[in-house]
Amino acid sequence: YGGSMPSGHTRWLLEQFEFPFEVVFPPQLDAGNLRQKYDVLVFVTGAIPGAGGSGGGFGGGDVAPGGRGGGPDPASIPAEYRNQLGRVTVQTTVPHLKRFLEEGGTIITIGTSTSLAQHLGLPLRDYMVERSPEGGERPLPRAKFYVPGSVLRVSVDNTLPVAAGVPDEVDVFFDESPVFRLGPDAARRGVKPIAWFSSAAPLRSGWAWGQNYLEGGTAMAQAQVGRGMLYLFGPEILFRAQPHGTFKFFFNGIFSGLVESASRTVQ
Repeated sequence: YGGSMPSGHTRWLLEQFEFPFEVVFPPQLDAGNLRQKYDVLVFVTGAIPGAGGSGGGFGGGDVAPGGRGGGPDPASIPAEYRNQLGRVTVQTTVPHLKRFLEEGGTIITIGTSTSLAQHLGLPLRDYMVERSPEGGERPLPRAKFYVPGSVLRVSVDNTLPVAAGVPDEVDVFFDESPVFRLGPDAARRGVKPIAWFSSAAPLRSGWAWGQNYLEGGTAMAQAQVGRGMLYLFGPEILFRAQPHGTFKFFFNGIFSGLVESASRTVQ
């Protein structure tokens, strides 16, 4: 409740390309039995809380809609909108999302909502970190790395179904987006890179302070969870329904989920 600009643009995009969909709010997610209702769930940036409970993930800083101060008082909201109140939580919502995946569903996450991978215990970590004097890791400070909204180039594994029709390299809109480091057991656990930064100078348009730190980082990944698939798109592949060059990742993700669902039904 209260609105989400990325959600609104995504809804508009689905309407333009004639995809049937419905908007799902936290109370419906928390009710469970999601696989009986949906084939694909899409979480735009800001929808999944970060590892520390904030709206951001993998170093992101967005806040989940309605997240500040626990949300509005339900008594102050018109009755017809009260079923939209609430927020996605690690304690209640994420277990239902995990079960949805295990039962064969597809989840598409964009931007900070890729933090779902952390909540599921998948072998991905934040790539944009440095060693602290104490020997631990800390996010790169903005004095070293800052890309608040620019076009960058990534390399793509277009042998994967989710990248079908995408060239070997593609430009993406990067807005302080998550970048992943895959763990040494990633392949064994069904996690694969879809796109990554193969250059120390990926900037195509705009400006990127410290862009060399991106080299070697994974921009997009997929993870097999049970019988389902989780897609993690760090860059804003749908940003305000403008970057047509990366729409294919989104549409392929939807269709692959539908195809897998149909094949399981036939079996």
